Amino acid sequence: MLSAFQIFFMLMTLCELILGIWGNGFLGFFNCIHWIKRNKISLSDFIIMNLAFTRVILHFVVTFDSTVLMLGPDFFCEMKLMAIRDACWTFSNYLNIWLSTCLSVFYCLKIAVFSHPAFFWLKRRISQVTAGILLVCVLFFFFNTVLMIQKYYISFALLKMRLIINYTENVRRKERESYVFHFLSFLWTLVPFIISLFSCLLLILSLKRHTRVMGHHTTAPRDMSTTAHVRATKVIFSYLLLFVFYFVIQFIGTSTILLKDAKVMIMIVELVAPVYPSVHSFILILQNKTLKEAFLRQLWFKKGCVKGGARGCCTP
Repeated sequence: MLSAFQIFFMLMTLCELILGIWGNGFLGFFNCIHWIKRNKISLSDFIIMNLAFTRVILHFVVTFDSTVLMLGPDFFCEMKLMAIRDACWTFSNYLNIWLSTCLSVFYCLKIAVFSHPAFFWLKRRISQVTAGILLVCVLFFFFNTVLMIQKYYISFALLKMRLIINYTENVRRKERESYVFHFLSFLWTLVPFIISLFSCLLLILSLKRHTRVMGHHTTAPRDMSTTAHVRATKVIFSYLLLFVFYFVIQFIGTSTILLKDAKVMIMIVELVAPVYPSVHSFILILQNKTLKEAFLRQLWFKKGCVKGGARGCCTP
């Protein structure tokens, strides 16, 4: 029998899944439909489309994790299932973070303006730079996969040692190795964070410089370039804030495997973790004029259908 808190937890998990699928599903299918209609797609829309579908997968992984935690807590701690869940979470989370980083770099190179030859060279090769970041993503993915396999190899070995022998120095050594690999598995997240932070700083510097130049030449409060700078800066800066928040939550969540009886902490992490992929997707929608208009049309259409009701406003 589930307690009131567990029922509340399941309802919140379901609401977060619906919200995540709504926002990310809209982003993904909107760009996918435009790709099919026009038979072409821009680089930014392609990144956003894949980012949205990756986040949908991430939401399903978190929901599955939460459901197993509530309905089968003994099964939740089974090592093989834990390894499978961790692999799915790592894969979807990895793509989510690196695709967001690619989007940050794209906005920076597309919008920021600097006279430095190196930046101009990168700006002219924006597609190659993005492809290079994705290549780095693949290399880091293999590196992280090796770390994850080694971490679970140590975890399995540690579990067997605890079952067949006493708490000896060998067990302590295996535990220290587990802590080290657990820490190393998080170091790869510093690379996309630093890249996104650098992109955000460049955009802010470019915006400041552009605003100062426009202040000497016009009395208009804001031109199109300034608006683009501001929107891109908001998207990247919000991503950085949410990324730091998500990183802390994820670190706490994965650290619970080193603790005993941490079910409540895991439940809190499962509730808070989906906030990042959902909120950032809605920020992407609201900061893009085309996406925002299409999203509002969708809302008004659904609102009209609900109000129309028996009048049949939704019938063809």
